[in-house]
Amino acid sequence: MSKIRIYIEPESVKDSIEVRDKDTVHKIKDVLRLKSNDSVYVFDGEGREHIYKIYRIDKSKVVLEKERQERQEPAVSKRVVLGFPVLREEKIDFILQKATELGVTGFLPFVSSRSLRIKPSVPKIKRWRKIIIEAVRQSGRLWIPEIGNILEFGKVIRQEFPIKLAASIDGDNPQKVLSKNTGDILVIAGPEGDFSPLEYRELEMSGFKLIKLSLYILRTETAAIFAVGLITQMITEKDTDDRR
Repeated sequence: MSKIRIYIEPESVKDSIEVRDKDTVHKIKDVLRLKSNDSVYVFDGEGREHIYKIYRIDKSKVVLEKERQERQEPAVSKRVVLGFPVLREEKIDFILQKATELGVTGFLPFVSSRSLRIKPSVPKIKRWRKIIIEAVRQSGRLWIPEIGNILEFGKVIRQEFPIKLAASIDGDNPQKVLSKNTGDILVIAGPEGDFSPLEYRELEMSGFKLIKLSLYILRTETAAIFAVGLITQMITEKDTDDRR
């Protein structure tokens, strides 16, 4: 049987846990058909994972008993935060899922002159966080990426990061840009139709370096996911080389 993982908020991870979340209870009882004494892995989204045994399954709850801590890892030394424009819901879902699987540590959704313009709402952010948590569970990660409220473009690009990158067909080789810099990274992808000329000037004034991801024009979701995968891989390779 494959490894079964569930998320429990850090403050609720104790020696004994009563799982009352309807979706999780349904998955354990009706989808996976687990029984008493079966094992589940509980991760808290803050770097720890434990093995629990199912003690009891009731109609509306599942009781877990802790056996031991299985894994623990510190937060990454270099954060990679992705800024993305507001798009149609299914495209945002795709970005959140795939960028999480590729190792992003945070998201900054924004509205710009050529993006959709929607008001931030608590239910929307909760839904996005649920997608992120599921991607963490599926991919085996231990840390849950953060996601902020939807911001105006100007507020996103003024965020303080040692390295700030924007995907552009006219940009430089990413390896050339990153080889000379270290530290946390903010990378943003433009909306459908690209950034406006004014926004490109604002990016330059805010310290962004343009990076070229392809010879061809990429869709927003393609650029966002590819940028995260490329950057996290380059960071991993550089850290490995530095330790040798």
